Amino acid sequence: MTIDILSDIHLDFYFKSDMIEEEDVESLFSHIFTMKYTTSPADILIIAGDIGHDNQQNILVLKIIQKLFKYKHIICVLGNHDYYLVDSSSRCNYEYKSLNRVTEMRTLINDVEGMYCLDGNIIEIDGIYFGGCDSWYDGEYITKNFSDTCSMWNVPKDSYYIDQLWQNNLNDSNYIEDFYWQKTATSEKKKLDKIYKNVDVMITHVNPSLNPDHTFELYSESELTGFFTFNGEKYIREGSMKYWIFGHTHNETEYEIENTHCIANPMGYPGESGNGQYVATRRIEIFPQKNTFSLEKE
Repeated sequence: MTIDILSDIHLDFYFKSDMIEEEDVESLFSHIFTMKYTTSPADILIIAGDIGHDNQQNILVLKIIQKLFKYKHIICVLGNHDYYLVDSSSRCNYEYKSLNRVTEMRTLINDVEGMYCLDGNIIEIDGIYFGGCDSWYDGEYITKNFSDTCSMWNVPKDSYYIDQLWQNNLNDSNYIEDFYWQKTATSEKKKLDKIYKNVDVMITHVNPSLNPDHTFELYSESELTGFFTFNGEKYIREGSMKYWIFGHTHNETEYEIENTHCIANPMGYPGESGNGQYVATRRIEIFPQKNTFSLEKE
């Protein structure tokens, strides 16, 4: 089985309305999906979150991608930007609750044949088990890699300090409504607890490593990297996954922890991707194992 990997496609930065034609999608993505390969795209496309700010636009483009590039399956998780309510219309439409938008986006994806939006569940395709959830940053990168106190004010770097750092520096604090990030980080880990020993491929939006060598080198010494990682070491070291696919950071990243190969292959914003010209999917190949996994009934 071949799998193409992409994340952080941020569709509304590339398409300015819902009036999108197939040729618009083909113009942007044909290079991304075929540049490295002489054959057609892979059997499966994984998108590791940050699809875009507009649910209707998102699902329209995903359907066109599925049709044009003939992916048998598209597997997604959602990212922090998929929680955003970016204007008064969306805030009103979703009753000032980001989770209302998230629920709608999951439903729109899962209602399309051959598309899946994972949320702490596992799907099996041709003997390969895929699991995942959105995941969330937990701030532990800060407490692990920096001193225990803020040198300027000599105050502890506790959860209050980290929360203030979040509120003062991240757009998430402005555009995600009715939301508490630390509670979400805990609830997302509970989803991973249920699946990490029964998957071949794990998918999250956020990087599961607190090791600075596994983060974007330019920002590895910044406390704000604490909002781009979470402590997933237990899941990697004790889990069954051969691959862990993630996004969130707009920097191509690969590393290995024991027998797990972790990959981020972001598209990013138009200025970062050269309007798609600097980006290509990352392809992996995986074969069914003699697994003893059992899928829980939904």
